[in-house]
Amino acid sequence: MSADYRLRSPADRLRWLAASWRAAVPAATILFLLFLMTVPIVLPWPALPQLGLLGVFVWAIFQPGLMPPYVAFVLGLIADLLFGLPFGVEATLFALTALFVRIFERRFGHHRFGFDWGIAALVAVAHGGLGWWFLGIAGVDGPLRPLLLQALTTTAAYPLVVLLCARLQRSWLA
Repeated sequence: MSADYRLRSPADRLRWLAASWRAAVPAATILFLLFLMTVPIVLPWPALPQLGLLGVFVWAIFQPGLMPPYVAFVLGLIADLLFGLPFGVEATLFALTALFVRIFERRFGHHRFGFDWGIAALVAVAHGGLGWWFLGIAGVDGPLRPLLLQALTTTAAYPLVVLLCARLQRSWLA
């Protein structure tokens, strides 16, 4: 606590605390999406979309100041722990996704939903390919085809994640 905080009125302190909690909305949303991915679904292939990746992608577009690459990295470490992946695989991929969106947004600025959906599809395919490569480096062998199937389901889930994040942004961050 700083001296500035102690000099504030109780109402100002409450507003400051509420603003601090608002900054955690993107990370909390991604954590919710990661836990949603752990719902047990019995299928012979990974058909559940990469909701955490989509959350990082969407929040990096909507609120880039609240989704810097280091926050995406920490969320990726949590994803690694949840999914039993070698430590750092999802962390690196989430951080690269947030960094890519920052660079892409600087270069191309604002654009339409369909364009973002296409870029999200490319990010999902790159995530599957790079994830497979990183797992190979870590000594985990696995086929590439199921990861590409997961990229298709991730692309199909993009509008739902955008809808969720947009509603949260309007209600909590507006």
